[in-house]
Amino acid sequence: MRCIVLLFLTQISCNKVETIPFEDTRPIQLETHGFEIIPDKKISLLSNVLYLNADKIIEHGFEFISINDGKEVIKNFQIKTPAAIGRMILTLDESVLNDLGYVQKFRYYIKTTKNDIYGQYLQYYVNHSQDFMVHPNQSLRGYSGDELTLKGNFKDVYARYDLYIGKSNDKIPFTVSNNNIDLSFKLPPNGQTESAYVYLVSKTNSEDADHRYYLTEVTYLARLNPPESYIMDIYSHLTLSAKEGLAYRTSILIGDQLIPYQQFLRLYDYLKPENGDSYRIGYFNGRDTIIFPQKLQLARPDTKEIYFQTTRVHPFGSTKVMGLRSYQLFGPTSFTLGTYPVQMGLDTQVGSYTLSAGDLPEGEYPLTIKNMNYELITEKKLKVEKLKVNKLIQNSHEMGSQVTISGNFIKGQYYSVHLADNGIYGIVAEEGLIRFAIPVLKSGEHEVTVGYWNEIQSNSIPVHTNLSIQVNPFTYTGFAPLKGSGGTAIRLKGKSIAFATIYLGGNQIYASQIANTYDEVLVTLPNYLTPGQYKISARLADRWLQVPEVFEVTAL
Repeated sequence: MRCIVLLFLTQISCNKVETIPFEDTRPIQLETHGFEIIPDKKISLLSNVLYLNADKIIEHGFEFISINDGKEVIKNFQIKTPAAIGRMILTLDESVLNDLGYVQKFRYYIKTTKNDIYGQYLQYYVNHSQDFMVHPNQSLRGYSGDELTLKGNFKDVYARYDLYIGKSNDKIPFTVSNNNIDLSFKLPPNGQTESAYVYLVSKTNSEDADHRYYLTEVTYLARLNPPESYIMDIYSHLTLSAKEGLAYRTSILIGDQLIPYQQFLRLYDYLKPENGDSYRIGYFNGRDTIIFPQKLQLARPDTKEIYFQTTRVHPFGSTKVMGLRSYQLFGPTSFTLGTYPVQMGLDTQVGSYTLSAGDLPEGEYPLTIKNMNYELITEKKLKVEKLKVNKLIQNSHEMGSQVTISGNFIKGQYYSVHLADNGIYGIVAEEGLIRFAIPVLKSGEHEVTVGYWNEIQSNSIPVHTNLSIQVNPFTYTGFAPLKGSGGTAIRLKGKSIAFATIYLGGNQIYASQIANTYDEVLVTLPNYLTPGQYKISARLADRWLQVPEVFEVTAL
């Protein structure tokens, strides 16, 4: 059995070759060429078909747009012969076109069952007999002050006509040269006009609108101002204001992207870190591509401005990184102290970072900031020190009295103290020391463990010490007065009694500390007690204390 193999638009099979149909996806291409004035007041409209695909054509011809009584009028003139590749011509009486109005432009079109395809617009101004001619298919564009040249036959035009542009009543100086082929003039300032019509007015009939002869339409090109700063953060809006012309007619160029003009273009929507953080910047105004002299640089952290809120940190401890903002970071970014990775927590309300160190060896380390576009190292360094405790000083041995522990404590950082039966948390350190008051503890000696917070694991790092504190038992020595009615203030005395719970008979009553001493409290006799004698008791943990005296509640 023999197999035939075809390599172009065929399906391969044995004993059979089947041609596979395919769809021609290449679009129809056409151009509007212009018009010619021919004898007997005829106008020939010219176009060119560059390519036709297999789409079914419904009709083709020329579309005219005119302004009549202030309204836009659209009129189609069909070509009866089928569309074909090559030149297409439609001949009309000049009077038919003159009836459309004074301001006219036209284009060639082809309508298919799928879509409508149009050539470019060309201006058409033949309303009256003229002694000059403008060559077709000319497009004039320029900036204010540019010298523009229109091609045609302009014999005697300079002597017989004045030139005007747009709605201005000012005459525009012009010259005719090159054997009357070139009509040249400088483009006046445009204000806020996108385009303007250029026309001639007869010197002898300047007030007669019927003697305005339209030559062409000029499109004003826009110029944009450079950005106020070439250094911007990724979340900023790029603003390129118009220096001349209308900005919305331009496209903004960033890197290799051409973006339709936006008054406030947000960089984050268009730039990706894998494409870098430095981009050429400019604009395209329809004719010219203008590149600004500097590149747009996305803001990077300034390593000279970055410093640490504390110059020291303990292993697993944390400190704020000052001078580093989230909007300065573009794309995935890693942080290290030296070569050791660290975690960075972002406070979204203020946009600042907190550095959480891991189990780093003691030493001094700069912060390294690295992403796919740069690696930056801070000038300031952070010192890592293990927590070391030197000595402990007690003012007294009573509960509530102050204890001072010295060591390499970091000012502003939070520490904790753990004792056998109790602990104190959230102690803000002074430089080299912490202070705390002895909490409720059993009497005797208590070993001291100091800790600080581990931001990464959200727990406390304990540091055992050889230090301890001595605590005296609390005492209850008496009260005064010995009797009274509801509302009477009773003062109780005793060492550390401010930590105790006070009872009158079997009723717990509120006790308030007096001044800054822990050795006296004040209770107020409730109004609901019936007259009689009551014992006043003080309880601290599992210890109950009473005095021999009895308080007598009297009638009001």
